[in-house]
Amino acid sequence: MSHYEAFLEEKLKIDNLFKRGYTITSVQGTLDGDVVEFEHKTLKPGKETILFTNPDSRKYFATLYIKQRQKEEEVK
Repeated sequence: MSHYEAFLEEKLKIDNLFKRGYTITSVQGTLDGDVVEFEHKTLKPGKETILFTNPDSRKYFATLYIKQRQKEEEVK
């Protein structure tokens, strides 16, 4: 699988979770990649944990996480 295909696969996972109403609740950087925990406020069980190894995917979810945090701050 090419670098770009790996990115698209991980990006699709991120986009699908956000479309279904999940938000990022935890990010832990490791030597193997970033472990990201997504949580849905109303679904039970509503947690998904995914390891992202592609650098472009890591930048992508980081950007979405920053936007999510900014929206949360605006609501307060």
